[in-house]
Amino acid sequence: MKKNQYIPPEKRGYSIDNIFTSTKWLDKNLNNPKIRIVDTDISEKYQNSHIPGSVNVVDNYYKTSPSDRTHIQGPEKFSETMGKLGINNSSLVIAYDRSAGLYSLRLLWALNYYGHSNVKILDGGYQKWFYEGKKTSQTIPKILFSKFNIHVNKDLIAKKDEVINALDDNEIQILDVRSDDEWNGINKRGGPRGGHIPGAIHIEWTNFHTKGEIPALKTANEIKDILSKTSFSKNKKTITYCQGGIRAAHTFWILKLIGLDHVKNYDGSWREWGNDFSCPIQ
Repeated sequence: MKKNQYIPPEKRGYSIDNIFTSTKWLDKNLNNPKIRIVDTDISEKYQNSHIPGSVNVVDNYYKTSPSDRTHIQGPEKFSETMGKLGINNSSLVIAYDRSAGLYSLRLLWALNYYGHSNVKILDGGYQKWFYEGKKTSQTIPKILFSKFNIHVNKDLIAKKDEVINALDDNEIQILDVRSDDEWNGINKRGGPRGGHIPGAIHIEWTNFHTKGEIPALKTANEIKDILSKTSFSKNKKTITYCQGGIRAAHTFWILKLIGLDHVKNYDGSWREWGNDFSCPIQ
C-alpha cells in the first residue's frame, strides 16, 4: 500500500475498530503520562530509531524463558514484564512495530489474555509515522517499575487438549497461518517433525496485510474474500495456530475484526504439537 492508497481503519468495514489509534492522535498525546508507548520490534530496530518516549520489550514473544519458547509467560512473569515497561492497570498501552502489525497484535493478544484491554495498535506502524515526517528519537527513557495485576481470560487461548478434541468436532475449525514450506513439512523450523495438524485450513498470515511503504491490515471485504476461497466457515468456532502463537495471535485479531466471536489462539502451536509424538500430523 503506497502512502496515497492508505485507508484508515474506520473506513475498512471492520466490526470493531477500537483496537487502533492513529499517528495524528499519538503525535498530540506523546507527553500524556497515562500512556505507555511500546516498540514491539527487536532491540536493534528500536535503538536505531523509535517514536519518542517509547519503551522496548526484551522478548516480544512474551514466552516463558529464552530456553522455553513454547508457552506464554505465566501470570507472575508477565506481570513482572509489564511492570518493567512501566505499565500498570490504568495505563493506555500503544503498541507499534515495523512488521505489518505482527508484534503489536501479539502484545494486544497477550495483554487481553491477561485482562488488560486498554491497549491499541498504531495503525500503519513506525513506517507511517516515519513517512509523515514526525519526530523520532534514539533516547531510551527511564522507566519506573509499575504494579500490573493479572486477570486471566481463558476464552482467548486454546491448550493442546482442546485442539486434540477439536479434531473430532465438526463445529470447530483449525486455521494454520504458517508459510507453505512449514505447512508442507519442508521447513521443520528445527523441530523433529514437519507437516500440519490434520484437517487444518491453511492461509498464510501475510495474505491479510497490504504491501508497500506503509503496510496495513486489509479491508474486511478483502479478508472475507481470502477466507471464502477456502473451506473456512464464519459460523464455526476457530482455533488459530502457527509455530509459536505469534502469527496466530495476529490472525486471531484479523478474525475478530470481521466479526467472529469464538476465536482462540493455540499459543503452544507447532512448537508444542510437532514435538509431541502422540499428536497426529498430516
